[in-house]
Amino acid sequence: MTRAERRALILILGFLTFASVYASVVMAPVLTQIAAEFGISTGAAGLVVAAYGAPGIVVAVLAGPYSDRFGRKRFLVAGSAVMGVFTLLAAFATSFPVLVATRMVAGIGASVIYPNANAILGDNFPYGERARAIATVIGMNTMASIIGVPLAGIIAEATTWRASVAMVGSLSIIAAVVLFWRLRPAQAPLNDAEVRELYRSIVTKSSAVAAIVSSLLGSLYWFTWSTYVVVFFEVTFGLSEGLASTIALTQGLGVLIGSQLGGRLGARIGHKPVVAGSVVISGALLAVLTNLTPPLVLTALLSLALAAVMGARFASNTTLLTEQVPEARGTLLALSASVTSLSIVAGATVGGILIDVFGFWSLGLFCLVVSALASVVVALFVREEPIDLEISPAA
Repeated sequence: MTRAERRALILILGFLTFASVYASVVMAPVLTQIAAEFGISTGAAGLVVAAYGAPGIVVAVLAGPYSDRFGRKRFLVAGSAVMGVFTLLAAFATSFPVLVATRMVAGIGASVIYPNANAILGDNFPYGERARAIATVIGMNTMASIIGVPLAGIIAEATTWRASVAMVGSLSIIAAVVLFWRLRPAQAPLNDAEVRELYRSIVTKSSAVAAIVSSLLGSLYWFTWSTYVVVFFEVTFGLSEGLASTIALTQGLGVLIGSQLGGRLGARIGHKPVVAGSVVISGALLAVLTNLTPPLVLTALLSLALAAVMGARFASNTTLLTEQVPEARGTLLALSASVTSLSIVAGATVGGILIDVFGFWSLGLFCLVVSALASVVVALFVREEPIDLEISPAA
């Protein structure tokens, strides 16, 4: 691909993943409104987040091998369309079960987006240049947290949570249309192997399995925290929904900064040490934030630092995954997306239980333990082949 074609590809994937992230995080600033409207606890309201992630546990695994066999674009277009339509329908839910059901169907569409978007980047960028491309896409979709979360909270406070959700659904439908007309990735060689052969090539490679386990653990503690970050600021500091959502944008800003620095650092020193170090550092920061509860300004700064460290992990971990089994890249990334969906479900559920029963201090300790396990798995079992440290400016 030419430099211009690569830039166009990054822009299109950035817009798509922006819509996807927005559809995921839009519920965080409106959980208290949803809980109040339907007469349930905040922890129970977190089930709308779990419902969104639940289908990906199965759907991504089933669809992944077919992207290696038939190409990526059809999955991206269909996934974004389903995500958008059912996110829009969620805004008109007449009961909490209906809201959960529409979020679940929206999650079916979302579950095929990330593995195929990352697979396209792996198909079109050499390993030494890939981290910069991945970091750029992460930077673009992170704007959904920086701009989207506070905007959703402000709109919900001024009107209702339904207006915020409807806005996000409409954006996702626009993304589907843009993808259909504008996405022109270079065609990667298709793999005609049977589905079970593609999975066998992954499960027989210990480093690939360890990388997936690490992704599971890293995503688990991140989603346990990020689902309830707005609620944390509301409950701990007595802030309004809109103000808590605005302060929580430090999370998105941190990911934006960290992903750019982490991707470039990993391209120079290797992505494995970046992943191993970032998860344990972020877990420790989260434990401090939730157990010591510093003043509001310092807490916001700690939230920024935590998210920056996690942003570095996102870019380097995705790059590591794309090169574990290149001939089954879409399948492996789909499997990783499946365990990430499992993490969303488990994180939202476990986090809600911990908050309702014990409080935020227990959530912080849980995340610290899980992050330490993730770091050990990466350090001991994940392999990274030597890479060419010369990075082309084309990325």
